[in-house]
Amino acid sequence: MTTALAAMTLLTACGGTTPKASNSGADKVYEKIAALPQDKQRAEAQKTAESEGNTLSLYTSMTSDIVGPIAKAFEKDTGIKVEVFRGNSETVLQRAVQEAQSGKSGADIVETNFAELDALSKEGILAKFNGASRDKVDDTGKFPYWTATRLNIFQPAWNTDLIKPGQEPKSWEDLAKPEYKGKITLEVSDSDWYANVTTYWLEHGKSQAEVDALWKKIAANSKVAKGHTTMMQFLIAGQTPMEAMNYTYITARAAAGGAPVAHLPESGKSTIPAFPRPNGVGMLKGAQHPGAAWLFYDWMLTEGQKVIVDLKLSPSTKVPGDKSLEGLTMAPFAVEELTDDSAKWDEKYDALLRGAKTLEK
Repeated sequence: MTTALAAMTLLTACGGTTPKASNSGADKVYEKIAALPQDKQRAEAQKTAESEGNTLSLYTSMTSDIVGPIAKAFEKDTGIKVEVFRGNSETVLQRAVQEAQSGKSGADIVETNFAELDALSKEGILAKFNGASRDKVDDTGKFPYWTATRLNIFQPAWNTDLIKPGQEPKSWEDLAKPEYKGKITLEVSDSDWYANVTTYWLEHGKSQAEVDALWKKIAANSKVAKGHTTMMQFLIAGQTPMEAMNYTYITARAAAGGAPVAHLPESGKSTIPAFPRPNGVGMLKGAQHPGAAWLFYDWMLTEGQKVIVDLKLSPSTKVPGDKSLEGLTMAPFAVEELTDDSAKWDEKYDALLRGAKTLEK
């Protein structure tokens, strides 16, 4: 979540205004599709994509093992070849912003974290989408210029060889217990998790002093690492017994591959509040292939949702066969809190981790 602070610094570096990459052709395409009845829109987008050369430029923070199958399935369904630029969410945002500042967008569409999409939205870089597929998404996943495609669920994870049944945490507060001293790994950029847990505690009766004391104990129990995939590699190898937080899909995919890891106790029911962070999709106003961009947006909310389930991610719509939320105790994600004041949470989380030992390969 240091992404948001870095991004806003970049966005305001030139006097607080980001020149927008413009493409009047893209604007006209989006307007033409939006003016049609919803049941006619997809056919128009497909026809336009064919005239554009059946090519799409996607900027995404999805890992390669996720975006590869998604791009392949989209190409199979639509005939559109996807050119992928993949990086972490900070890199994706910075590249999109820099191109907008230069007046030429290299991306047609972006699929990334909510904070980066919010930053792009506030700068007027994204175009509106009014396809019927958006109606399938819960209101909590619909935003004026982007829509949630998947949810990253926050939960602790542990190595089942090192943390035996009954020893796993049963609340976020448990991470502060003295028996977990030296057994926990924190991710260096998880200020959004820190913000959600803090907000939840305050809203459920804890004082600020009590919250601060808990975080101090959790930090004292922990080492830090960078990257959720890297953290999972440490967990699988037994280099660390427990992760304070990882995305449930990463843990589930590792467990499905035979790794001794879990995010649910033996009962199959977690009592720890699970926070679903929305990741989503937004079309670029400066897109060189706006028909393909519209089609990908729509596909991600329809056929793409089944692909997301097959990859063991959590979809933003109801999909038959989806079991990604089973056993979880869901709690609201603090979207408004984080989009309004992300820099505050970045700074507080950085301060919490100051001096913590880094876990290395």
